[in-house]
Amino acid sequence: MSVKFAAVSASSSGDNTIVAASTGQKIVLLSYVVIAAGDVSIRWKSGASTNLSGAMALATNGGAAPGAGPLAPAGVVGLLETASGEALVLNLSAAVAVGGHIAYRLVTV
Repeated sequence: MSVKFAAVSASSSGDNTIVAASTGQKIVLLSYVVIAAGDVSIRWKSGASTNLSGAMALATNGGAAPGAGPLAPAGVVGLLETASGEALVLNLSAAVAVGGHIAYRLVTV
């Protein structure tokens, strides 16, 4: 199992692809850090239509940094996962800069 890392740099209202889709693979999000430059609600999605989280309201300069931690030794269990062949998307309720980083892994299905 290989852990991968990616930057989060989103600022468009609506869907922002964080990790591109990969045929025959799910994206398992292991941890993330996001900070918002202004008031915005964020939501993780699998592709264009499936919500993986509820809306999370972030205030200006506020953020979130959950990780699977000790409940997921060696990243076996993640925070959420996409459907096979779908991108990991961060949806923003407004055009506000949101930055950070993620750790994830790809799982072949």
